[in-house]
Amino acid sequence: MPVFHKVLLVEDDPITILVCKRTIEIAGFASEVKSVVNGQEAIDYLKEAAKQPDLILLDLNMPILNGWEFLDWFGTWVTQLPHMPAVYILSSTVDPEDQRKAMEYPNVRGFISKPLTREHLGNLAKEFHTVL
Repeated sequence: MPVFHKVLLVEDDPITILVCKRTIEIAGFASEVKSVVNGQEAIDYLKEAAKQPDLILLDLNMPILNGWEFLDWFGTWVTQLPHMPAVYILSSTVDPEDQRKAMEYPNVRGFISKPLTREHLGNLAKEFHTVL
């Protein structure tokens, strides 16, 4: 049984999208993975989605609207939701300042270094008390 029903992947790199979707699929981690390529598409999707995602995997460096800008918007909008999605940063940055800054956002639950692996998914499952 999947840990999550719906995962929203906010990522602009097509190879990373492919790897993430395939890793999630192989692990049986989610019933559905929706991907968008920037923060603005994520906002548009969240505003229109009939059912909100349970988990958001968010890249930081994207065109149009980056991860930081998305988090600023999300922090004000999420209060309108009956269920708050868990947000994890999924980034290739090695800058400890980015990790520190990300954890200052109250809606961010963790930071995952790319590439997304089955081990990462296993750790998330443990955090949500579910076994893959």
